Amino acid sequence: MTSCAAPPANAPVIHLTLAGSGEPLLRMEKRLSCAATSAGVRLELEIRKDYEVLELVPSDTPAVLQQGRVVFKGLPRTEEIEAWLKQRL
Repeated sequence: MTSCAAPPANAPVIHLTLAGSGEPLLRMEKRLSCAATSAGVRLELEIRKDYEVLELVPSDTPAVLQQGRVVFKGLPRTEEIEAWLKQRL
């Protein structure tokens, strides 16, 4: 799996929780990383494989949460994630 370049060290930071497991979790992590680079932000990711504690079911994962609120379920396109990140700046 290839990786995206890292955003600049002085880029704004967005804190997110990524919940899920297996290949879908890895794919979402990659999409988040690429979207963040394109949006010019750094992500601080907390990865949770115990998604049941977050009141999520397997069909809800992978899920991205911000401040405990689900913002993405499943595998959205990288461009959709990038647009959402840009709105947070």
